[in-house]
Amino acid sequence: MGLILSINCGIGSSVGVFAENGVPIICIEEERFNRIKNSFGFPEKALSYLIDKKIVSNEIVEKVLFTNSENGIASKKAFYEYYDASFATALKNSKNETGKYFNNLLTKIRDTRLYEIYCGIRYGKAGNGSEEINKILKNFGLDTNKVLCVEHHLCHAASAYYGLARNKEDKYLVFTLDGGGDGLTSTVSKGYNSKLERQSSSDCYSIGNMYSAVTYFLGFTPHEHEYKLMGLAPYVNPKYVEKYKPFFAQFLKLKEDDTVFYNPIKLNHAKFFECLVDQFPKDRFDNISAGLQAFTEEIVCKWVKGNIKKYGINKVLCGGGVFMNVKLNKLLSELPEVEYIDVFPSCGDESNIFGAAFYTFSTTKQWSKGLLERYTLGTKPIDIETSIEKYYNKIVAKKIENANKYIAEQLAAGKIVARCSGAMEFGARALGNRSILADPRNLSSVNRINQMVKKRDFWMPFAPAMLAEKADTLIDIPDSLKQQQSPFMMFAFNAKENKRNVIPCGLHQADFTARAETVSESKYPDMHEIISNFDNLTGVPCILNTSFNLHGYPIVENADQAIDVLLNSEIDVLIVENYCLKRA
Repeated sequence: MGLILSINCGIGSSVGVFAENGVPIICIEEERFNRIKNSFGFPEKALSYLIDKKIVSNEIVEKVLFTNSENGIASKKAFYEYYDASFATALKNSKNETGKYFNNLLTKIRDTRLYEIYCGIRYGKAGNGSEEINKILKNFGLDTNKVLCVEHHLCHAASAYYGLARNKEDKYLVFTLDGGGDGLTSTVSKGYNSKLERQSSSDCYSIGNMYSAVTYFLGFTPHEHEYKLMGLAPYVNPKYVEKYKPFFAQFLKLKEDDTVFYNPIKLNHAKFFECLVDQFPKDRFDNISAGLQAFTEEIVCKWVKGNIKKYGINKVLCGGGVFMNVKLNKLLSELPEVEYIDVFPSCGDESNIFGAAFYTFSTTKQWSKGLLERYTLGTKPIDIETSIEKYYNKIVAKKIENANKYIAEQLAAGKIVARCSGAMEFGARALGNRSILADPRNLSSVNRINQMVKKRDFWMPFAPAMLAEKADTLIDIPDSLKQQQSPFMMFAFNAKENKRNVIPCGLHQADFTARAETVSESKYPDMHEIISNFDNLTGVPCILNTSFNLHGYPIVENADQAIDVLLNSEIDVLIVENYCLKRA
C-alpha cells in the first residue's frame, strides 16, 4: 500500500504526506514557501518541494485527498473583497442591495466550486470546476483518478478523534465549530471503537462568523487577528463586559436542550455588520472585544455541557477554528462535567489535511490510539553551510559543541536567542524549533522582543514553554488535562500566585494566565534539554517562547530566512543546528 497525499486548498493552504498506517510523515503549509502569511489557495510551492525532494511521486502515492470547501480553491483577494462588499452593503443599509450582492456571490460560488459536497468520503473526480484541480494535479504528474474528497467538518472531527483519542475503547464527544465549511458551521459526533458517528449539526451564522466579522469591524484582519480580540478582553472592567455581552446573545441561541445552535434572526455578514454599525458607532473597541469573548465562552460552554448531559459522555475532543481560542479552551477544561479534554493543535482549516488522512486510513485499517505524536513535521534547515557562505560578509558564524547548553547560558545572561533547528512546526504555534526564546523572569524581555522584531500589539502576551514534569509548580492544571497537559499550546492556565513574579514574561498581564507549552523529553528532546539547562542555571523550569518571524511574515522555514530576520532585527544570537550566528 502506498502513501496518502492530503491537500487543503482553502484557508490555510497546506499539504501533508501520510504513511499507509495513517501516521504523518511530513506536513507543511504554503505560507512557509510563498512567504504570504495565512496563505489561501492550492499549495503549489509546498507540493513542488515534496516532488522535487522525491518525497512524493505518482508511483508511491495511492490516494490524493482533498478537504472539501464550499469555495474550492480559495482566493485571499476574493475573500477580503467579500468582507469589504458585505460591509459596504451594511453601510448602505439597503435590503435590495444585500439580496442582489448575495445572489451574485452564491452564483459565483456555484460556478467555481471544485467538488461536490459529501457527507463522508467517496472515490472519483471532483464535482463542478474539477478541471482546474485536475489540471494542476496533472502538471505535477499525479493521477486524478486517485482523488478522494472528505467533507469539511468530518475532517475537523476526524483530526481530533483519530489524532488525539488515547484509547479506542473509550467513548468521546467530538465537537467542531468554525465559520463554516461544506454548508455547516458546527457538529457533534460520538467517537467509539474506531467509529465516528455524527449526532447533530448546524448551518447557522455561527460564533466563528461573528468573531471574524467583529475582527473586521474593529479594523483587524478576519481569519487572522481574532486572537487579538481574545487577548484584549481581560483588560476590560467586568461591568462593561456585562453591558456588551447581551448584544451578541440576541443573534445566536441554543435549542431547548442546549445541544444545537440556531439564529433567532436571519443573519449574514452584511446584516450583522449593519447591526454592529447601528449599535456601536462610537464605542471602545476593547469593550466590544470583551463582550464578544464573554459571550463566546458562555454559549460554547453551555453547548458542550448540554451535549454531555444528553449523551452521558464526559471525555471531549475538539476541532475547528473557534477552538483556537485558548481562553475558551481553558474554561472548557475547568468544567466539572468534563473528565478529559483535548483540542487538535492549530485546528483551523490548515489542519484538515490530518483529518482527511486519518479518516481515510480508519476506513480500511485497524486503529487503536491517537495517530498524532508530534507536530514538528516540516522541513529541516539542511542548507546552513551554503547560507553561511552566502552571507559571509554580514554575519559571524561559529560551530558550537553543545547548542542546547549554549542557548540556556545565553538566555540566563539575558540574551534574546532565535532558534532554527530540527523539523519545522506545522501550524500557528512555534514549539521551539522555529522560535525566539528569552528569559521569562525579566519583564523587559517583552518590550525588547517587540521593539526588535515582533511589533506586536502592546496588550498581547507571550507564551511560556515549561518542563512538563514541573509544569504543575508554575500553573494550575485542571484534572481534565493532567494526563495530556498542553504540548501544543492549545490551552491557557492560571499561573500560581507565588509564581507570577517569577515568570512575568510568559503571562497575560491583566489576568495572569499563561498559554503554556508543556515540553516533554519524548516529544521535544532538544527543547526539553534547553529548558532543563536553564532550570539548572536559574532554578526556573521555563523560558519565554514566541514564533520566529518578522511582523507580518510567516514563521521562518530555512537558514536563509532565519539569517534575514537576524540581519533585520536586534536578536542577539541565532542558532541554526549546531552553528551560532551573529551580525558582523
